[in-house]
Amino acid sequence: MDLKKIDATLAHLSDMVSMGAFDEAFNGAEALYAIICYLDKNAIYFTVLSNLASIYIDIGAMKPCKISAQKGLDILMLHPSEIAEQIGEHHYFYNLSNGKFNLIENKNPFDHTFSTIEQLIEVKTLLWKAIKSYEQSHHTRADPKFIVNLGNALNQQFRLSEALACYDDVNLLQLDIPQSWINRSRTLMMLNTVSNSYSIQMLEQVKNGYEKILSSPEIPPPWLDYYKQQIEYFQSELTEACRRDNIQYDPHDLDKTKAEYNDLSDYRKFCLAHNLTLSEHGLYCACAGSARDNLTIPTLSGVVGDFVVPMEMVLNRLKSEFSFARHLYYGYLSEEPDDELLHDSCFSELLNDELLGIDVEKLRTAFRGCFGILDKIGVAICELFDVYPPNDSVSFQSFWQLDRDNRRAKFNSIKNPGLLALYSIATDLNDRKDGEWSFLKKLRNDLEHEFVVIHKTETPSDIYKSYDFMSQIVFIQEKDFLNHLNRLLQLTRSAIFSFVFAVRDKALKEKQDDKLYFPNSILRKDYI
Repeated sequence: MDLKKIDATLAHLSDMVSMGAFDEAFNGAEALYAIICYLDKNAIYFTVLSNLASIYIDIGAMKPCKISAQKGLDILMLHPSEIAEQIGEHHYFYNLSNGKFNLIENKNPFDHTFSTIEQLIEVKTLLWKAIKSYEQSHHTRADPKFIVNLGNALNQQFRLSEALACYDDVNLLQLDIPQSWINRSRTLMMLNTVSNSYSIQMLEQVKNGYEKILSSPEIPPPWLDYYKQQIEYFQSELTEACRRDNIQYDPHDLDKTKAEYNDLSDYRKFCLAHNLTLSEHGLYCACAGSARDNLTIPTLSGVVGDFVVPMEMVLNRLKSEFSFARHLYYGYLSEEPDDELLHDSCFSELLNDELLGIDVEKLRTAFRGCFGILDKIGVAICELFDVYPPNDSVSFQSFWQLDRDNRRAKFNSIKNPGLLALYSIATDLNDRKDGEWSFLKKLRNDLEHEFVVIHKTETPSDIYKSYDFMSQIVFIQEKDFLNHLNRLLQLTRSAIFSFVFAVRDKALKEKQDDKLYFPNSILRKDYI
């Protein structure tokens, strides 16, 4: 078979997958695989082999079929360097993550434990590698499909705020990627379950997500009836919720939402646009209901436990420190440098491109503050669930130590979605777990103990050789530091939400229907 026929066969197989003819596509892939094995093992061979592996993996996901997924994964793992050289590391990691995800037996996130989550953590790490490799090689944002799959991996680990941000980023591009809308709707329903709260707007957006994809040619025709059923189901849920809550809901209130958003302060608009609010409603809607960081542990239906008030005290501290770090970040990005303060500081001109003064110290302080927040979450979790590590030393990314002293079984006995999410975030920052963001912890330590030079240009000049004397100077360009700080703020925000959901889950589980409870209201501080 010549190359043109092979390309035509691959295109036909891909069309079969899109049409939902999975068995025909699998049989065709098997036939083609038997033929190409006789090709010379050159660049063309490995490119064709990579495309065939992708078809196997797609069949494995969409049918689903474990045998097909395993075949595709075996091909990728048998020739990693050869395939990566032809398609790029980013596509290799992306395809590898898809293959490994398809082999996960149970796709219901609520069935995951601290044992089964390790497979998802590997998938998530591969997707981070794919995204970072893409951005480094293309000098632009990653392929939107990479972002969608990252969102899918994160929602499986209950990192719902980050997953929703992934889908929203992609949906703003107005591309035909139906899985982004579908999985956004599914994530909102997970948020409904995990947070034990809902709103009419949430149900409306769940329904709208399914409506968005009905005309997409990317949806296999056999699946359309299911999505139409979902639309009907959530329309009935909306109608019932409005009747129950005595609400006259206008499904076309987008103009009202936009007007409310325009009335918000520039700072609050920044927080919403950059996914930095601490409001459950703000996770999916930018209306007046998102105007404040009104995240709390208690719900309208009430929670139970002597630990609720102490944990709310912890949340107050987390919100206070996060709002400070966030405001410093906002100030650096939006405010003009204060030349008078720089003038008053009388810095020596060393012609070495280092950024100095109060403005850049905002970034350093915000960065360090995020790790302080994460460590406080770690201490609160250890207190709440009695899971202090053997040495009693708590660092957010490393206190878990699941492979020591039967601790994995202890965490499994707790069975808490918020706790699973926190562990997943911790693995991103832990170099022993191959965490793709573990270097952020090292950078934080460098900020505390080393000379870290933040500079404007790609390569800082140093006419007077001011940097030559110190052997441990760490250099980082301003744009890179800003990107790292933004990622750290996202991880920290996600951890705060997950902390609240973890405490709330424990408090709701302790509530017994056959008992009477004396109410104890927690009011908000009034500063106006």
